Amino acid sequence: MAKSRAFGTIRTLPSGRFQARYWHLGKQTSAGSSFATKADARAWLASVETDLKRGDHFDPGGGAVVFDAYAREWMANRSLRPRTRETYDSQLRHILAQFGRAELREIRPGDVRNWHGRLTKSGLSPNTTAKVYRMFRTIMSTAVDDGLIRSNPVAIKGAAVESTIERPLLTWDDIDRLARAIEPRFSALVWVAATSALRFGELTGLDRSRVDLEGGKIRVDRALAFQKGEGPTLGPPKSDAAYRVVALPETVTDLLRTHLAEYTDVAPSSLVFTSVQGSPLLNRYFAPFWGRAKRAAGVDASVRFHDLRHFAGTVAASSGASLREVMSRMGHSSSDASLRYLKAGEDRDREVANAIEHRMRGTGQR
Repeated sequence: MAKSRAFGTIRTLPSGRFQARYWHLGKQTSAGSSFATKADARAWLASVETDLKRGDHFDPGGGAVVFDAYAREWMANRSLRPRTRETYDSQLRHILAQFGRAELREIRPGDVRNWHGRLTKSGLSPNTTAKVYRMFRTIMSTAVDDGLIRSNPVAIKGAAVESTIERPLLTWDDIDRLARAIEPRFSALVWVAATSALRFGELTGLDRSRVDLEGGKIRVDRALAFQKGEGPTLGPPKSDAAYRVVALPETVTDLLRTHLAEYTDVAPSSLVFTSVQGSPLLNRYFAPFWGRAKRAAGVDASVRFHDLRHFAGTVAASSGASLREVMSRMGHSSSDASLRYLKAGEDRDREVANAIEHRMRGTGQR
């Protein structure tokens, strides 16, 4: 019987130590370090052969990729909205400052702990620190999936958890005062935001064709954002779950009808909410109007326009909507399953909108 061929080869180095090598998928791979004895080298080759048979093969040379290059490739392969890409670029800088030139295999848990400790003392907010850490962990998890490293060194318990920030609690009277105090062409914007839970970019991306006044509904399938080098850009909403149809209370539908007649061009592609000059409405342009309205309305200065969205979600929940219906209305992704498959029925969404309408009575809009 012919003797089976041994897996891999072992050679003696000038230093007297032993180097182990093997061929896999047309590539010769060496162990990451030499061995003191031939028996140790043979044992390592045996373990590699076992991993190959089990499908657990790991290339010890794969981790030689520099983190900067791998992270840039990771970013390039993701489908990101312009604003999200800018945010990721900003977060990535905090990681590259420490690990940009390091090879993936050189990054150790202790190095990560030291980096994270400095990051928490750098002046970043706790939630921003958590986001940066979470990005680092995700990138390195992808490297594990790609077989470049055996385990993820970014594994600090609790470091990825963001704390809940208490936001000012708005009331219907607050919304009414803000809508009355702001530039008239933005009054309907305030009411729609406070009752539909649309994000600012979703609101400013609406055009006439996406507003159904007869049905009292608006269709969300895009958002306006500012992209460096291009300016105002219309693109997809934040996530798959953000594609949705949202019913409006009757009163808000009437306000929107009046707004369209006074401030929006008649073409179906005309943006519903624009600047005073009729240009796409960006947050940097709108912010001064929002600031003056808060002061005139006597509303807490820390209130953000985004807080109208939180207000809308709270009102929908308190009006009898289920958790699934609230998340569908707000365009939130579910941790259990994609909301593409769990959209609340339009009939029930109309009931939610009617309940909101009932809550609105007495604010001066009826």
